Amino acid sequence: MLEVIIIYKKILLGLDGSENSNRAAKKVIELQKKWNCNVVIFHSIKHPKKIFLYPLVLTASFGSCYTTEINFLTEYEKEAKKILRDNKKIFDEAQVPVESRLIKDENPEDYIERVVKEEGFDLVVVGIKGVHSKLRQIITGSVAQKVIKHTPCDVLIVK
Repeated sequence: MLEVIIIYKKILLGLDGSENSNRAAKKVIELQKKWNCNVVIFHSIKHPKKIFLYPLVLTASFGSCYTTEINFLTEYEKEAKKILRDNKKIFDEAQVPVESRLIKDENPEDYIERVVKEEGFDLVVVGIKGVHSKLRQIITGSVAQKVIKHTPCDVLIVK
């Protein structure tokens, strides 16, 4: 019986901060230690719908009102940086080198497809049913078909 061993050299890990995403990170650490491959982690803050800055009217205690703007993109970016920082720490503690990327201007599925082709990744890893709605769609919706169908490398879905 012939045993086929696949060794990955470059892994792209999509993160969203969910438990499944964290399990995917741990799986990538295992793979990196086994094959000594390059690992890139990323999180995309590109929102599927255009985000506007809405004025928020707050009433002061003396009855007067003032207006402030909530910048959702700034909050998304803060959360994304935390997700990447927390995961980089997990990789550092496991003594696994990793490059982290914050993607601001591209949906995760489009980023995956493009960067796999441009940079020669041979494995994409994501967690199933993530918190990030776009990553959730990659696994459970029509976007999943796009990533699996158009990504010219293996895709590992961790649950």
